[in-house]
Amino acid sequence: MLAARFQSAFMLALTLMVAACEEQRPESEQPLRPTAHADNGKALSRKRWLDVNETTTPEHWLASREAGVDVAPSAPEVETFRNLLARADRRYTETPRMIANRAVQLEEMLAARGIDEKARLVIEGLTEAGADDEGRGFGETAQHYFNARASGANREEGLRLIQRPEGRTLR
Repeated sequence: MLAARFQSAFMLALTLMVAACEEQRPESEQPLRPTAHADNGKALSRKRWLDVNETTTPEHWLASREAGVDVAPSAPEVETFRNLLARADRRYTETPRMIANRAVQLEEMLAARGIDEKARLVIEGLTEAGADDEGRGFGETAQHYFNARASGANREEGLRLIQRPEGRTLR
């Protein structure tokens, strides 16, 4: 009887913990691994994550991060990222904001392994490598790509490895 009570209490505590986590961010938007999120008060170019309620557009954030300084929302680089994210949005199930977050996260994960691949190249590569395979997530594809790169594949090999022979990415 004591074991049953302990088990019930444990399950209740676990359920409450999971519910609290889900309120913060939907499961589909959980990071590939824990990272520091929006750095409140820092320059846009130094933010590591765009929160759900962030008013900054993902293309403005990415352009500022790439430049290393905050750029104007009307800067040509912002338009370049807008077009890139629009292409990625047509391929993947996540929003442009989430694609941008995942790309920056992957950039940081690769950098931690000594691999210099900026978010722009990540988005370009995964968008080009991903054929019209509906229902596929950018985050999932990014994880497959990271695993390939972490195992020693170069960029071209990593992009090839995330594709199926018929051009569809792995699920």
